[in-house]
Amino acid sequence: MIKTKKFQLTQKEYFSFIIRILLKKRWWLYAFIIFLSVAILFKDNKDSSDTFIIVFGFLYPLIILFQYWRLTYSKENKIIYKERQYEIFSDRIIAYMGEISEGTIDNQNFIKTFELKDLYLLYISKGQCFYFPKRIFESHEDENWFRNEVFLKIKNK
Repeated sequence: MIKTKKFQLTQKEYFSFIIRILLKKRWWLYAFIIFLSVAILFKDNKDSSDTFIIVFGFLYPLIILFQYWRLTYSKENKIIYKERQYEIFSDRIIAYMGEISEGTIDNQNFIKTFELKDLYLLYISKGQCFYFPKRIFESHEDENWFRNEVFLKIKNK
């Protein structure tokens, strides 16, 4: 069993990690859209559909970025930024949020995992996850224990 440090995500951290997840999963789509727009931009004979593709190709990624920015800074998502702490066992995780909220989830309920260079994510549904910034572990040994006993076991099931 390990206990993490108390931590709070900032809006900047949250925005950074959801954008990195988006780009890690869909980088090919954005690269294709921008490549197509740039290719058409340098084409000699353009018609109205070419102009639409160019505008769409450059605006679509910006619109998606703006939507995630709005999600991040929405007052409806205050719970994401509450202070929390975890007690992690090999078979369950107990989450403490604030002073009075506590919840336990069995590791069998996690459906997938995802890792970024500074963050572990454990999904309980397609749109809901527990996030574990790597900075919250008390030691490198605690992080290795979590990675081997929890994260990789969920990933490989």
